[in-house]
Amino acid sequence: MDAPSLIERLEHWADSQPSAIFLKDLETGDSLTYLQFLNAVRGFQRQLGPESRTIALALAGGTGAAVAWIAALTGGHLLIPCSPEATSDENARLAATYRPNTAIVVSADAARSFGATVTQTITAEQLITSIAEWSAHPVPGTLDGNADRPDSGFVCLTTSGTTGTPKGVRLRGDQVAWTADQIRLRHQLTTEDRGLCILPFFHINAPVVSLCTTLMAGGMVVVAPRFSRSRFWNWIESEQITWASIVPTILAVLLQTERPAWLPGSLRFVRTASAPLPLVQLRSFEKRFGIPVIETYGLSEAAATVAANPVPPERYKPGSVGLPLGVSLRVCYPRDEEYPNLLSDVVRGEEGEICISGPSVIAQYDNGASSTSFCDEWFRTGDLGYLDDDGFLFITGRMKDVINRGGEKIAPREVEEILLAHPLVRDAAVVAEPDPIYGQQAVAYVVLNEFEGSYSFTSLREYCALKLSVYKIPSRFISVKELPRTRTGKIQRHLVGVPSAMPSARNVRYGVA
Repeated sequence: MDAPSLIERLEHWADSQPSAIFLKDLETGDSLTYLQFLNAVRGFQRQLGPESRTIALALAGGTGAAVAWIAALTGGHLLIPCSPEATSDENARLAATYRPNTAIVVSADAARSFGATVTQTITAEQLITSIAEWSAHPVPGTLDGNADRPDSGFVCLTTSGTTGTPKGVRLRGDQVAWTADQIRLRHQLTTEDRGLCILPFFHINAPVVSLCTTLMAGGMVVVAPRFSRSRFWNWIESEQITWASIVPTILAVLLQTERPAWLPGSLRFVRTASAPLPLVQLRSFEKRFGIPVIETYGLSEAAATVAANPVPPERYKPGSVGLPLGVSLRVCYPRDEEYPNLLSDVVRGEEGEICISGPSVIAQYDNGASSTSFCDEWFRTGDLGYLDDDGFLFITGRMKDVINRGGEKIAPREVEEILLAHPLVRDAAVVAEPDPIYGQQAVAYVVLNEFEGSYSFTSLREYCALKLSVYKIPSRFISVKELPRTRTGKIQRHLVGVPSAMPSARNVRYGVA
């Protein structure tokens, strides 16, 4: 890899522009300069100790989450980001796999769901208090151990991959640094840029695209606690934002707002990721607000981004996710069961499976899951697309069953297992249904056990709410007599909800790539 490490960049900026603001937290109003942020990272690493820790980070975002990400990646620790709104069952499943010994949580009670392996609990309030102390009064001396090796830490995220079964994606700190630096180059970011981050830190996008990319550029990142339709444009104006990282769901909501008279102001572009963006919405946004929309394509398996459009004044193509970024990319015929290890490129312009390789791409999933996704140095993404004559990538569909709800990935199998644990449910299948705002919603088709009297799905929805995060709860429950299955018992998802007399409708459901 020919890219500076995260810690090298942080130390460089702390030395060359120590008083320049690196991060501003809109929730607290507090800011940290590059020197203060470096001191906070070093202070937190010292609190964690010289031995590698496995850290469950259950914070949505903000200063504490930012310091934890950089401290872990540059200090030899394993970071496990998770939603602070995850259920106890979800945290218990994560803890059974990774056995965290440190938990960073909103409140001390929240750490209990991570199990008995947790020996160190740090609340959000405690971390913020400590950061203020470290940034103002840095701890002298050096820390022995893994922190001496640049970007020696890891982050592990769960992804639904190509089969709908959650898998662990383990990324090294240097892989994150590589991708962040490639994004910096493609977006032409400098020390003068100010990025707005409104996405959560328990996904890959915000920490890599907003936080680490800004760190590589020496600019400033403004972190909001969450997206706000009523405050978004005020943030852009008051903070003199030059670029913002959003998802298509947010773009769709912004289309419902009035155009501020001061636009474009300092705003150069917004970039979208995490989910497909309908072309009609892109064109409507650019026409209404006069701001270029830069589409990108990313995967957790490649540290967030594998393709991105150039930014103006260079040419970008609406409808395309852009040019490969920091990876080698090819479009191949889908996997042949007879020749599973053979990759063969389709003719330029034809549709095929997108395959990638490069410094940022993982070599395997945790525990060797889905080994067929890897062929020599190539990763089969499970996504379909084509390359045009200029090398721009266009996404055309999905080979996977994963439901993409506004960038939130839902593994059908996880939801189905919860439903099947309900005493009234005999069989269940969860599939995607097109949605004008989120792109897709999860819909559950259930086969109920025989019972007397009428039945309301309210109790089933409440049951799911106890076991699943809100976005994973099906938007609709539909009772059916049976589910279409193969002779080996596999659910034929493309036929779920389709009348048996209409097998040709199998491709109609997935209207959003």
